[in-house]
Amino acid sequence: MEFINRTAIRLHKINKKYYLRTSYFLSLLIAILVYITGGTAKVYANFMYISIAVCSSTNGKTKGVFHALFSSLLIGPLMPLDVSLNINQDPANWMLRSLIYLIVSLVIGYHSDLSKKHFEKTLKQNADLIQSNMATIYALVKLTEFRDDETGLHIERVADSCRYLAEKLQAHPKFQRYIDESYINTIHKASPLHDIGKVCIPDSILLKPARLTSSEFEIMKTHTTLGAKALFDLQDKFPNNILFDMGINIVLYHHERWDGAGYPHGLIGDEIPLSAQIMAIVDVYDALRSERIYKKAYPHSKAMRIIAQESEGHFNPDISKTFLDNEAEFERIFNHYSLDKSTKI
Repeated sequence: MEFINRTAIRLHKINKKYYLRTSYFLSLLIAILVYITGGTAKVYANFMYISIAVCSSTNGKTKGVFHALFSSLLIGPLMPLDVSLNINQDPANWMLRSLIYLIVSLVIGYHSDLSKKHFEKTLKQNADLIQSNMATIYALVKLTEFRDDETGLHIERVADSCRYLAEKLQAHPKFQRYIDESYINTIHKASPLHDIGKVCIPDSILLKPARLTSSEFEIMKTHTTLGAKALFDLQDKFPNNILFDMGINIVLYHHERWDGAGYPHGLIGDEIPLSAQIMAIVDVYDALRSERIYKKAYPHSKAMRIIAQESEGHFNPDISKTFLDNEAEFERIFNHYSLDKSTKI
């Protein structure tokens, strides 16, 4: 949402400049039209109200007033009343018209400025609301994370890693049509939600210091569907939030495998949403590097060897190649969020 707000403001500024230039160009064209049609005695001089309205409504009263003065001078003292008879305008006539132009620009510009303030206020309120909602969701994710990750930094690491990997994939011919700046920002915010369903998993399973039984693993696997259901419920309340669209895909499908051997639906290849494919390899790397109650942490080199071995079955080969080609950055991100930087593996 933050990216959308920034984009909206940027587009608003671009449109203002475009309409400002357009209004001045339009005023010049109208002045030429007035002259070639015989002067201000004809009705064509009234077209100038169009350019004044365009400028004032899009750029506010200050720039609108300057444009109104410019327009009034174009068809003011230098513009004849009748070109063919070489009759000049009465000064009172063009001065009164200039006054009307200024009044029109002030009225329209005033309301334009009010609308702009309302627009900016609405954007801020939307951003604050989204930030508040996400803070609540992330607090829940954090509480869940602390149950099986002593450092509590897993979501920060995967968020930065997903962002970086998406940025690298943006240059890949296969993915560049899907990944843009909005996508990168969204995956950075949505990726921490991937294990939100673990809040529903009993401690006896989530914290078990030994291999899970088949029945226990089946229960563990439900964290994908339970987490997705929670986000579906939120999506019903906030249907236009793209964060939840991607969040649902990540939560539900980040344990799917490229070869179809994953869960919960056994999707194969590109049936798996791209965001979940990115999350899958990042999550596996972080899990390998992290100490858990049931395992020791692996060094970076071993984690990368395991990922390389799994490239053809577990992960999208193009994504795993990009990941392996940039392994130093993923190591840096992991180490950056280590609580004790003096004991990096």
